[in-house]
Amino acid sequence: MTYEIVRGSVRHIRPMARRMRAAGAVALQSLGADPRRAFHDVVLGSRYCRTALSEGVPIAMWGIHGAIMASEAEVWLVLSDDAARIPISVVREARASLKEILASYARVTTVVIPDDEASVRFALYLGFCAAGEAEGRVGGHRARARRILSDPQLKVPVGDGFVVALTYGGD
Repeated sequence: MTYEIVRGSVRHIRPMARRMRAAGAVALQSLGADPRRAFHDVVLGSRYCRTALSEGVPIAMWGIHGAIMASEAEVWLVLSDDAARIPISVVREARASLKEILASYARVTTVVIPDDEASVRFALYLGFCAAGEAEGRVGGHRARARRILSDPQLKVPVGDGFVVALTYGGD
């Protein structure tokens, strides 16, 4: 599959919201959020936004949201099933974006919704870690994900569920 990376635009929101992975939409619903509304709000509140297009159709969007003058960037990512089928490309683009973001921000964080286990493992694979994790981050991504998700001290209540905050620790 070929794709191109472009600056994110409001015209990408509706088609991407329709194409987001079902697991991501279900995870957002578990928090009591409307997936399309939540996605719309995060895109409009972003100060950096990129879209991956395949044949002109959005297959992934990501960016930074939060305070403009902050030293910390909170990143977000929404994938379609099409993007999930090209994991090597997704990892390559995510790492390139993280490198670009780290040039302007001292710290990069994200939150993951535990009901979407693939997103948790992906964040860990990229180099995100939970508070209090040992420097060596012992264990594979599945084992680490289970440890992180079973630790009640890492769970932050949101709506009807909870999220887990992660910080980027590099590769």
